[in-house]
Amino acid sequence: MAKIENLGALQMTALESLLKDCMAQRPDVAEGILTSKELGQYVAWMSENYGERYAEVAQSILPYFIPDNGMTLLAAQALQNAGSRKTISRIYQQLETMDEAGNITTGQDISIRRMLRYLPDQWHSNTYFTFYYCFSGHCPVHFRNEIVELQKGSVLIVAPNIEHACPCYADDAVLVFYMIRTSTFNHVFWNQLRDDNLLSKFFRKALSGESASSYLHFETGSDGELIHLLTRIYEEHQLGEPYAPQMVNALMRVAFLLILRKYEGTARLPRTEGFYWKHEFSAIFSYIQNHFVDASRDDVAAQFHYSSRQVGRIVQEYTGKSYGLLIRELKMNRACELLQQGGYSPEQIAAMTGYSSLSSFYRAFSEYFGCTPMIWLIQNATTR
Repeated sequence: MAKIENLGALQMTALESLLKDCMAQRPDVAEGILTSKELGQYVAWMSENYGERYAEVAQSILPYFIPDNGMTLLAAQALQNAGSRKTISRIYQQLETMDEAGNITTGQDISIRRMLRYLPDQWHSNTYFTFYYCFSGHCPVHFRNEIVELQKGSVLIVAPNIEHACPCYADDAVLVFYMIRTSTFNHVFWNQLRDDNLLSKFFRKALSGESASSYLHFETGSDGELIHLLTRIYEEHQLGEPYAPQMVNALMRVAFLLILRKYEGTARLPRTEGFYWKHEFSAIFSYIQNHFVDASRDDVAAQFHYSSRQVGRIVQEYTGKSYGLLIRELKMNRACELLQQGGYSPEQIAAMTGYSSLSSFYRAFSEYFGCTPMIWLIQNATTR
């Protein structure tokens, strides 16, 4: 397999052209998301109406859902027999839950596939994290309570055990999905987030699986650096050269870091009952995180065209703290980091955390921790 210069320019394959022809004869299947039974019936219909032509490509379709060769062979045999509706339906009913063992290759932590164009999708859930990236075109991702429209540069991370579907009905749509073991996701994503980062807990909540749509959504546009990374990951997985799994893991970690560095403040979180997150809130909390040393509530309000009272309400609702308490917490966390790093005088730490004098810094620190900075450092050096 040659190296891919531009995943977004991938043309329709013969298989996809056949699937498009089938859908033209049955436009009803494109009107919504199918159940496993309906998908099985549609595959049986294709077998009956396209006969040998369809049977020839059957083994190309099923591996997108069932990598196991035995099951794929069974499906192909069933498709060659126009009367095997029950067998086909039974196969597809097993696809409602995709597990790690059946979809992520043994010996690897991340498996990668491209979404077939014009193959109807069914409601399904995965036992692993799924990272979708749209290289070109448009493709919707359906959840039970909302639809997320993906376009070129869209990143969508879906939590395990969340029902969703991705019907891809456009010639120019190139949607690649990276299936990541839950244990690996902890290393390549969660471990990159600092505990004191304001958005970290919101990201954890968004991917907690507590709601019908648990996801993180970023828009990265035509970011050439990210496109190159994700294409390289795709190539590494497809070529299977020595140390490919380790390279894929390392590159995916870099991709996550790049997304967090450049697009953390643009994150879109699902709207759920009691958690009505607006898209601009990510930018607000990211701004507070980066400017807590000197940003007043009025400064934040002016930056995002909110009133000072609205900013206070947003902070209180989503952190449970007043704006002043949140800023103090961020300053104290930063002061502790500087104390543990060493090499800074008390005066320098005071200035670096936004205090105009050493006495005001000592007073704030003692009120917050109940001890002086030096005593805090001694206590924490002992307990570490």
